[in-house]
Amino acid sequence: MLLAIKIDVDTVAAARDNVPRLVELLQAVEADATFFFNMGPDRSGRAGGKLFQVGESGGQQRRNWRHAKPRGASRFYGTLLPTPLCVKRAQQTMRAVQQVGYETGIRGWDWVDWVKQSAQADEAWMKGELVSACAAYEQVFGQRPKAIALPAWRAHRGAFRLQQRLELEYGSDTRGTHPFLPVIEGEPVCVPQFPTTLPTLAELSSRDKALDNAVETLLAQTAARSHYAHVFSINAHADGGKRLPQLQQLFAGWREQGYQLGSLRGLYQSLDVTKLPWHTVVQREWPGYAGKLASQGEKFPF
Repeated sequence: MLLAIKIDVDTVAAARDNVPRLVELLQAVEADATFFFNMGPDRSGRAGGKLFQVGESGGQQRRNWRHAKPRGASRFYGTLLPTPLCVKRAQQTMRAVQQVGYETGIRGWDWVDWVKQSAQADEAWMKGELVSACAAYEQVFGQRPKAIALPAWRAHRGAFRLQQRLELEYGSDTRGTHPFLPVIEGEPVCVPQFPTTLPTLAELSSRDKALDNAVETLLAQTAARSHYAHVFSINAHADGGKRLPQLQQLFAGWREQGYQLGSLRGLYQSLDVTKLPWHTVVQREWPGYAGKLASQGEKFPF
């Protein structure tokens, strides 16, 4: 059974400091993964407020912050310091990830603005963000991206429609239970969705002081086999530092459970995507998050 690993890289600091550590861990356990990169500005200094916090109490949020706080000067990017472009400052890391054999895709252009504005933005604004991200990706890799994972599971009708127009092969922009073809406000979109099916370490850590309990919780959820593959999301900024030992425990535990740790590309290739079920995409409140996350809804037609 496949368990797909999705790694989101939003900041220059995460690319520079944590992605090499994650690659080293993946190679040590012979695991595959897909890395999704923010291509445009790193506005870490503006990533404040409830939209960027995971946790239901101040104490829980502080515990997550200790694991995920910006490194050095990056906490001032976009405020007191100029905003660096990931496509320039992190392109060496991006190319290195691809050169050692891992799939890459896009997060978007400006991850902070996407989280803050996408719920109210029109399709023209979204188009500017995604077209810019695709162009930057092509600049780095010499080819168009095939996969996308929008920041913080904030995805709306315009974004799904644009994925189809940009000829992306699949997206991982939702929370849910299994792969599906999305129906957005009654409109079918023929770009399959591979939703995140498991809670993240940040979510579980916000509920419990002991990270080991988060590992136990995840392993308990995957102990019983599902008909469909699981998708587990790692945030390179939050999980690529102090949480590396917990990721190592998770990978070892999933190996013992008989899972193949693979990429979303591997999941895509294992399926006949034309035969996936159609499901609605709904905006749903999610424990520990401010705002609503794009989530897999009912099977369509009802």
